[in-house]
Amino acid sequence: MSTNDQPQASPTSGLSTSDADGSDYTVVLQATSSARFLPEGGWELSVHAPEIDLRPLRIRAFTRWVDDQSKPLPRELVVEVRGHASSLDEAVAKFPNVARPIANMVGFVANVRVGPAGVVLAYETFASSGERDYLQVFIADERGPVPPGRSFEVQHLEAVCVAFMGVADNERIGRALRHYELALREWCIGGEWLALNYLWIAAENLTKAVIRKIIARTDVSEESLAREHGLVTDDPNRPRWRDLLGARIRASVIFQGDASTYQAAKTASDGLEHGILELNAVAKHAIACADKTFKYVRRAIVDLLDLPEGIAEKLNDVAPMDVQSLRKVVRGRLTGVAEDPAEEGERYPRLVWSSGVDSVVREGSAFMIMHRERMTVRTHPEIGFRLERLGVHGRLESGQAPVQISDEEIVVEREPASSLKKLLDAVVPIVDSAVESGGERSHTQASLFAFNLFGQGMSCFQAVQQLITSFLPVEAFANLQGLVLVAARFEQMATSGGPRFGLAVREALEAISGFGADAEYVANRQSELLATADAQNVVVPSRLADPKDSLIYRSLDLEMSFAKWAASGAYGTAGLHVRRVDSQKAGFHTKLSPGPLTDLVGSAAVIAMLTLLGHASSLFGWRVDRDRLSRLVSQARELNESAAQLDLYPPD
Repeated sequence: MSTNDQPQASPTSGLSTSDADGSDYTVVLQATSSARFLPEGGWELSVHAPEIDLRPLRIRAFTRWVDDQSKPLPRELVVEVRGHASSLDEAVAKFPNVARPIANMVGFVANVRVGPAGVVLAYETFASSGERDYLQVFIADERGPVPPGRSFEVQHLEAVCVAFMGVADNERIGRALRHYELALREWCIGGEWLALNYLWIAAENLTKAVIRKIIARTDVSEESLAREHGLVTDDPNRPRWRDLLGARIRASVIFQGDASTYQAAKTASDGLEHGILELNAVAKHAIACADKTFKYVRRAIVDLLDLPEGIAEKLNDVAPMDVQSLRKVVRGRLTGVAEDPAEEGERYPRLVWSSGVDSVVREGSAFMIMHRERMTVRTHPEIGFRLERLGVHGRLESGQAPVQISDEEIVVEREPASSLKKLLDAVVPIVDSAVESGGERSHTQASLFAFNLFGQGMSCFQAVQQLITSFLPVEAFANLQGLVLVAARFEQMATSGGPRFGLAVREALEAISGFGADAEYVANRQSELLATADAQNVVVPSRLADPKDSLIYRSLDLEMSFAKWAASGAYGTAGLHVRRVDSQKAGFHTKLSPGPLTDLVGSAAVIAMLTLLGHASSLFGWRVDRDRLSRLVSQARELNESAAQLDLYPPD
């Protein structure tokens, strides 16, 4: 940025559209950031950057806020640069050089971590010929829990940027600001030694700027200033008086005469740079002085920028915010008896922890975000977990109250019962092995239709499995119905004297007529399919038998009743979500803890899928371990019948 041009309010001043030597381009950068503009806020300015051969640029900075179920959540910092360049490549190469210092300033003003700003997309702003260059870097948007952070006053950001672009020593101050930014990124419990290292480098960069300002303010020479600090400047045997003056100015001005903090910071820096101290010793010194060093370096930068007194005082009062050290720690007891408390296939007993946003409350410019903690117990079936307390560890800012988590914010639940999980997990490997055994066989038109129908059944099974894992067993009924209908069709195909693959051809014929396509097209396509089937000696039944007459459908009659309600959106399944609080109150729960209902739908899916596989293996000539298939179906039947005898509704 030019030191002679200050930001202007006009967003388009000096911006052109397209000419012979280039065009207008927009480049967008994003950074993870705990410094946040308010949802209605942001900042816009125009700058000139002749040192990198760029015409006036318009820069906009704002925080990307998302609406999560009517809750406003802050995400990345966005810096958008628009201006003229000879090509998209030049814009992508040069515009970030102007955008990144803005992100740096945002972090400094808020005194909180801002990550590296990277290009996420760029494009030609105007399409002069009906086409425009476009580039996008695919980086996943932020999701999940919102880390701690703070908002800031835009007028403070504007004042700092204007002052920085007008100050004589802005290159040296700019280097200090970048190291201050790196210190904020390392500001966490255990990272004090790295943060201090960057702060010391920042202090060294500031030293000559501070000396020049003192000389300009007091109208004395550098030698006179050195003599005021007790240094000899005219002895040829002691030529390093300028280095010694720098050290004394750092100690007396930048560190404000705080000898113990200065010496601890210097010792840690020297120990790290020259390798004369073990890291634990470096860390010990850093922990003792890093927070004060942050304050002194920040004050030195603010003083060099010659900001208005009121803004300078407010900026100096903002302490660095540690947004990385927050840790939630659960304490409790594993209950029950088992030689190994871990779940089968797991190395250790553990809780699968997820944190979501429960509510967001805004008070002025402050946002209070309340989280909901969900812990899923992953242990041996005979081992339970009893929660005793959930604590929050981290670095407290001055005057900040410890973070507390109430019982209402915690949900502890078990995974679907292990017996069901084992059954569900056993299905896909068996299916994959069977299908692979027939990989070399060629298909006719009819057998291919049947194979695709089998694939549809498998997709329905995996949908049921995923919904159960997501604690949505009621929603799994519709997919269970699809699976059972496919299994019924294969049962009909495989029946002695049955239609075999001809039934799959009839399914295809019915599907064509059901698409609502042109009647002539439907008739022609159906004729083609029938002709091919006839040529391959495939007998196509004139109609489809009712799947409700099949053994598999009748054996899962209860599940199919629920599925009918679920598929039609009928109220019959709504009660499965309702948990009564007391005689007067009841609550609707979208997600349901594992219980008889989960066992019912999950075991039914296993029965239907393995029954489907048994019929399909006979039709396609696949190899399958029928003894194992029979054992798994028997286990699933036992679990299914047991679940059907229990209360399927959520417990009070």
